Amino acid sequence: MSDSSKLITDKRQIYLKNMLQEKGYSVFLAEELSMQEKRQLFSQVHSAPFLYLLPVPAPEEELNFLKIFSNPQAILLGGNFPRNFTDFCLKRKIAFVDYMRAETVVMENAIATAESIISHAILETPINIQSSKALVIGYGKCGEILAEKLHALHADVFIATRNPLARKRAECYGYHIHKSSFFAEYDFIFNTAPAMVLPKETIDLLKQDACIFDIASKPGGTDFSYCEEKGIKAKLYPGLPGKYAPKSSAEIIFRYLLTVL
Repeated sequence: MSDSSKLITDKRQIYLKNMLQEKGYSVFLAEELSMQEKRQLFSQVHSAPFLYLLPVPAPEEELNFLKIFSNPQAILLGGNFPRNFTDFCLKRKIAFVDYMRAETVVMENAIATAESIISHAILETPINIQSSKALVIGYGKCGEILAEKLHALHADVFIATRNPLARKRAECYGYHIHKSSFFAEYDFIFNTAPAMVLPKETIDLLKQDACIFDIASKPGGTDFSYCEEKGIKAKLYPGLPGKYAPKSSAEIIFRYLLTVL
């Protein structure tokens, strides 16, 4: 197989492959293989199951390949598989594990994501987090962990969520509940909601030096082109755990996989 580790876009994959191999599993990393090597791998008769490790998210080209070239001995490992692919696998009895939908992985990934985005906020802005006004949009697992860490740094934390139970939980932790009239006060805005929550009309309410850190799944929840037009700092930060804490993130996935493989 070709040695192309330097081309791996998600470093978690390399750590995870090594951890699984140390446990005795036969592991193949999709991004290390050429199309010809993949065809050879899936056409072989294997004496024991093997693990096929996919990037997260897996490219459509890769998923289409797996729909054509399946192998009963292959166990597909990846995250955030689209519904049509998982339905296909279930129908054809193709073994797969979508580890990004596991509760333990989601929670521990939220920690890595929160730490990573806060490091960006510290390095990329001219003000301290302490005593700043920080809005967290969305109060799921990631939003909850992020709010907790911002609060620990003595930011004045505001929460925006449509979920009444989440809103009450945020209040119990001592956070403020966002009101639309507060937009002009925020120094930092962290978006975790995968929906357009920061459109033009909302961006017009922000102060000029407000900073938007969007960690929602692509394409994010911010009108980035309008922010650029207005001169407001806004950026999407996808896949933070894999970029900034790849070994720790791989260990999270590895621990989960040991419970299901």
